[in-house]
Amino acid sequence: MAASMKGLDPALKKYLRSNKLPDVYEALITGLAVMCPDDPHQFIIDNLKYLLEHGTDELEWDLFVAKCMRPVNRIVSESNLEFIFNLDDESMLPTPEMYEKAYYHYNTKSKKMCFCAWMQYYLIKKKKRIDLENKMTRAATFHSHRMMKMHLEEWMEWVKYRKGRQAMAFQKIQHVLNVSIGRVIFEAWHTHTLDARRQREYFERLERGENMEDEDSFGQGTGEARDSLSTLPRKIAIQFFVEFKTADYTTAVIGIFKHVDVADLARCACVCRSWKVITQANTLWNRLDFYQVRNRVTDKVVTKLLYKCRPYLIHLNMRSCQFVSEPSFTSISECSNLQDLNFSECLGLNDEVMKLVAKGCKILLYLNLSHTKITDASLRTIAKYCSNLQYLSLAHCKKFTDRGLLYLSSGKNSKKLDYLDVSGCLQITPDGFKNLSQGCTNLQTLLLNDFPTLSDDCLTPVANKLTKLNTMSFLGSPLLSDETFKRIAGNKNLKKIKIEGNHRISDVSLRVIGMHCSNLEHIYIADCQRLTDLALKSLASCKFLTVANFADCVRITDKGVRQLVDGPCGPKLRELNLTNCIRVGDMAMVNIHKRCHNLTYLSVCFCEHISEAGIELLGQTHSITSIDISGCNCGDGGLSSLGNNSRLRDVTLSECANITDLGLQKFAQQCKNIERLDLSHCMQITDGAIKNLAFCCRMLNVLNLAGCKLVTDLSIQYLSGVCHYLFQLDVSGCLLITDKALKYLRKGCKKLKMLTLLYCKGVSKNSAQKMMRHVENVQYSSDEVPSYFGY
Repeated sequence: MAASMKGLDPALKKYLRSNKLPDVYEALITGLAVMCPDDPHQFIIDNLKYLLEHGTDELEWDLFVAKCMRPVNRIVSESNLEFIFNLDDESMLPTPEMYEKAYYHYNTKSKKMCFCAWMQYYLIKKKKRIDLENKMTRAATFHSHRMMKMHLEEWMEWVKYRKGRQAMAFQKIQHVLNVSIGRVIFEAWHTHTLDARRQREYFERLERGENMEDEDSFGQGTGEARDSLSTLPRKIAIQFFVEFKTADYTTAVIGIFKHVDVADLARCACVCRSWKVITQANTLWNRLDFYQVRNRVTDKVVTKLLYKCRPYLIHLNMRSCQFVSEPSFTSISECSNLQDLNFSECLGLNDEVMKLVAKGCKILLYLNLSHTKITDASLRTIAKYCSNLQYLSLAHCKKFTDRGLLYLSSGKNSKKLDYLDVSGCLQITPDGFKNLSQGCTNLQTLLLNDFPTLSDDCLTPVANKLTKLNTMSFLGSPLLSDETFKRIAGNKNLKKIKIEGNHRISDVSLRVIGMHCSNLEHIYIADCQRLTDLALKSLASCKFLTVANFADCVRITDKGVRQLVDGPCGPKLRELNLTNCIRVGDMAMVNIHKRCHNLTYLSVCFCEHISEAGIELLGQTHSITSIDISGCNCGDGGLSSLGNNSRLRDVTLSECANITDLGLQKFAQQCKNIERLDLSHCMQITDGAIKNLAFCCRMLNVLNLAGCKLVTDLSIQYLSGVCHYLFQLDVSGCLLITDKALKYLRKGCKKLKMLTLLYCKGVSKNSAQKMMRHVENVQYSSDEVPSYFGY
């Protein structure tokens, strides 16, 4: 309005201002806008009459608005109106810039309104589209499920029909199979009977002195005797050598190839031309193990064999070969395809030899140098040439230093090395471990056993830098404290840890390990006296724990065992060792029986609070295959209940003084597949129990009867007559055993490899020496029985 009056005549402006025409217009327009009268003309006329009668002194902009409709707070005041209609002051008129801002504000507001309206429209359309897509998806899913249901019903009908047809076919096939098997068995029996009769008649005629030149009963007229192996196809015969499958062959062949090692293969090659051809197969010579003949092997033998098989030799074991020297090592260096090499306890190994071997065998993956005289020079050579080395054992190597570990960590193989054994290397200082941790950052297994000088400072860089370690062993490291194990627990990849003989570790370390090492699978903590039930409670959260050993942790009680097995690891535990945990009793066995459904090995020896009731629960835990209850209060009743578990294969009952023949007889009748049994120092056991044991448990491999003073030669006769798979026997302290028993063993136990005859006064030295020619390892003495045998 001010802009429209800018060009008016000043007199007109004065007139308008003196008569307050703008105010009148404002009041009338405001009244019309607010009151909205039915007759606007009449409303204007009436209000103008009112102004004529009362004047314009009291004129205000809301004069013609009813009082009930007037605003409480007025927005426009008279001063604003004066400002708007200040017709005389030209400086107060809006400028072009003000118009520009006003237009810009108006346009912005209009755009905003349009954008909001458009956005609302877009969101509504999007929602409709999403709803439609969801409906289509549900419809497609419903259609798919309906079709699948129809197909499943048809398939189930077809399966039912096919099963019926298969059942009918199976009955027919089973009948035919039974008839065929019966025919084969009868023909084999008939053939065997005819052969036996021919052999008997042959020897009878031979005894009568009849002429046998015209009859050829065994050579088929060819003049050449053939064995069963030579008649096989060459591929099958070689497989026979490789896998030692001797079933269904003649007794001579079984005796020759019982254990096919280097010496046996050499003997086999001398039997006949067929066997010589078979023994030359490459697959038989990709692995050489000289450990079995370590006391007889010489440079000549090694050189000859390596020259023969060097193109395809992959595994070579030279452990404890004391009589080999430089020619043998030179031949080894020529085996360029060698991947696995064991030089453990080789006295002839030195730095020069190691350099020669490393230059020739550059693709070595596994290298064992334990108990050798190597120095830093050898480690420098290994780091330089063996770029693919993954496994390295330096256990009890005393002559290398921290500098050798620096060479190893800076070599080509430092990033590939994932297994390192430096057990017993007491010369290594914290600087050596620092050098190792800086280069070999991909180590996964680190063994530090037999390390009494190992301190916290040594393991600080290991814990900080070697973050990929999953296996660590500290057997015989008493100086390590809780601080070290806290740092080690920071490695979340840790799966296996072994600690033994440490009296400084406490429950705090186990709590941190259980909190951070969620992937822990194997824990071995033996002879750590400060550990209590809180340690087992902390480990209960390790849901992947399968092997737990707490031997000689004497403060552990039933409560700790319950807290451990009640955790997530309880159903997954496979091995649990509580040896000499003297406070563990029957309640622990109750919890183990309830929770540990996959437990296969359990040792509770010398847990004196475990009674026959607890042992009876162990007999009902059918997952257990190996158990050690030595020194427990086990009698005939407990042993009989233990026999309820027919899956038992290895049972140790040493020093269970209450066991008699009756309990062992009931046990043997139920556990007929037992393979290893320890009855040492069960003094009430007699020949009657061994008789039942021998005839019921014919699969026995290992038997310990040490300290069973009532056992006589008759027991050995029973064992040798039936238990033909026995390879280890201990009868130490059995005073009633004589030379006659050894005669029975030589005749019946052909597979016997280890025989212990300590404190056996009834056995002569000559008989024991004769036994050494038939058995690989015989320990004999005729000294007085020690007092701890309790005779």
